[in-house]
Amino acid sequence: MYRCVINLDQSTDRWSALRPQFGRLGLEVERLSAVLGRALPEEELQRWCAPSGFGYLYPLTPGEVGCFLSHRNAWTRFLETDEAWCAVFEDDIVLAEELGEYMSAHDWIPEGVDVVKFNAPGDTILIDRKILKTSKGTDLVRQIRPVSFRTEGYLINRAAAQSALAMTTRFNCPVDYFMFSPWFPFIHKHPAWRLGINLVRLSGAPSGIGLRKRKGGLKEDLTARWNPLRWAKQIAISAEKLGKTHYSVKSGTFE
Repeated sequence: MYRCVINLDQSTDRWSALRPQFGRLGLEVERLSAVLGRALPEEELQRWCAPSGFGYLYPLTPGEVGCFLSHRNAWTRFLETDEAWCAVFEDDIVLAEELGEYMSAHDWIPEGVDVVKFNAPGDTILIDRKILKTSKGTDLVRQIRPVSFRTEGYLINRAAAQSALAMTTRFNCPVDYFMFSPWFPFIHKHPAWRLGINLVRLSGAPSGIGLRKRKGGLKEDLTARWNPLRWAKQIAISAEKLGKTHYSVKSGTFE
């Protein structure tokens, strides 16, 4: 399994705090330099940004572009290896003691799963009724509500990474929306599964790559918001909550 941490060159303190945590778990990781969005020329930002659509109604900030490009670089680097799976981590996290046993190999992941999240918002969540069991006895669930945003720690296989790169030669949303929001096609092709135990958590430090401060300073695309086609899509997405079930996520062991 290929493992990497996305870390800004300026954030040496975060790498210094996170690297020993992987060391205690006996895990080797590659540090990848994150893209500092605000340092990109305006032409470069515009080259990557597609027109806004129904799924995300705001223009992307430079930080969000940098964060997305950082994850694209991680997927690209992964596909340069011979590994079947990649673990991608951001640097503002704390690792659970149990994470190590999930990182030594990928044979615990059930067939047909392409993306696994180590954490997501919410401890009591709404899930699809289908629950998969890993070979370690833990659950894999598909989180419906709250939407499974954030990209601080996840697994992705080669097929999903190839799709993600092919779909994002340009993009019009933050990377977590692209990967996990039902408004975008990736999750319908490669559904995200969440472990029934949280194995990473945010450290509490604000993201230095893609700090998301909205919404007052950014103009919403009102034409897209009130488009009848968007509301038809919204109704379809809301209907997905029907017939779902509640699930309590366990917590890993954190220092």
